[in-house]
Amino acid sequence: MQWIFIYIKEEFQINIAIVDDMASDREILCNLLKQSINNYPHPIQITEFHSGGEFLCHYISNSYDIVFMDIFLSHENGVDCARKLRELDENVNLIFLTTSWEFGVKSYDVRATDYIIKPATLGKLKRALRYCKIPEQHCIPSILVTTKNQSLEIALNRILYADYQKRAATIHLKDCLIPVSGSFSELSGQLTSYPQFMVCFKGIVVNLTEVGELGRDFLIMKNGEKLPVSRRMQRQVQQQRLRLSAGSLRGDML
Repeated sequence: MQWIFIYIKEEFQINIAIVDDMASDREILCNLLKQSINNYPHPIQITEFHSGGEFLCHYISNSYDIVFMDIFLSHENGVDCARKLRELDENVNLIFLTTSWEFGVKSYDVRATDYIIKPATLGKLKRALRYCKIPEQHCIPSILVTTKNQSLEIALNRILYADYQKRAATIHLKDCLIPVSGSFSELSGQLTSYPQFMVCFKGIVVNLTEVGELGRDFLIMKNGEKLPVSRRMQRQVQQQRLRLSAGSLRGDML
């Protein structure tokens, strides 16, 4: 797996994956992407995969904005890989790479954004990119973590809480769990730099906007999960929740 970084100063990052068993084709597409996004207003990260299996093995929902998938992979069918991708992520922009226009019709089965007939050209690529829908997440605060040997940007409004158990840090999202590499103190520091996150118990940082009820020594999340709260932190948690609900910290959260 090869990493290519294209950095342009801005808050929001666009993540692109290229799944193609031909190194030469990956190189061509990477070079074309560099040309097409030369004046793009956001930083771009491109990750290359030589097989669908490698790509799907490390895939986490919402980790990529655009996926280029070759239909003809060694010992694999790109369309089958795309179907598995759709089971993991319904929203990612999917662009097929193919050697024949006849296979473009298969793109409808997996709701592909577009398809590019090889060899890729700048014109074909720009046309496909115009069809991509990328949410304006650059207005939403996020943190950058490392998981499964890859960088992942997570919007704060997706995080319920983070905890440290069995010598491992985990971020609990609304739809999945993200194991995080590195120290929990570093992760905790990233989160608590925002007013909606507080340490409620040793090894637990909670998103107060996702708390539904605060008890004597526990809190209940809006999704029904129950987390402990130390008595020492109970009053501070309650006060911070009141500030957040009053909107006095809204500017710091955005």
